[in-house]
Amino acid sequence: MYKLNLRGYVLAVIGRALVVVAGYMGSVPLMMAFTALAALGQGPWQGDMNAVIASCSEYTYLTQGKRIDGTMYSCTSLGVKIGGGIGTAVVGWMLELSGYVGTNATQPQSALDMMQFMYLWLPLIFDVLIMFALSRMNVEDANKKLKAEKGIAADEVTDASDIN
Repeated sequence: MYKLNLRGYVLAVIGRALVVVAGYMGSVPLMMAFTALAALGQGPWQGDMNAVIASCSEYTYLTQGKRIDGTMYSCTSLGVKIGGGIGTAVVGWMLELSGYVGTNATQPQSALDMMQFMYLWLPLIFDVLIMFALSRMNVEDANKKLKAEKGIAADEVTDASDIN
């Protein structure tokens, strides 16, 4: 999973960088094509996120001897909900700071510049940050090493008798 997710986000960063280039060229069809390319790169992580949560929970179990699967999934669910709310609020705040007025037929240049930044640059920045995080996160190898140290087969499901 680790390599697939990282390579996927390398593709996503390339795709989003090309969206920025296409945006400054004014080519909507290219922007759409490169957005699709970026989404293709993001797909593996979106599909693997729950499996990585389970691997992180297993890591905690191997190091601390405590099962926290439910807590980790609950925290992830809560984090997604809070993150969605904060993300929506930040968009509003950024538009407000830029001078956007929803009732105006035309917007000031500062608001248009902010919208361009939010559409072109913010996704690229976030994809770079996620790619960096993924490059540092390899819980699967850490779990394999811990299991080897404890004499547990790499593909064996761990339970309390394995930890002692």
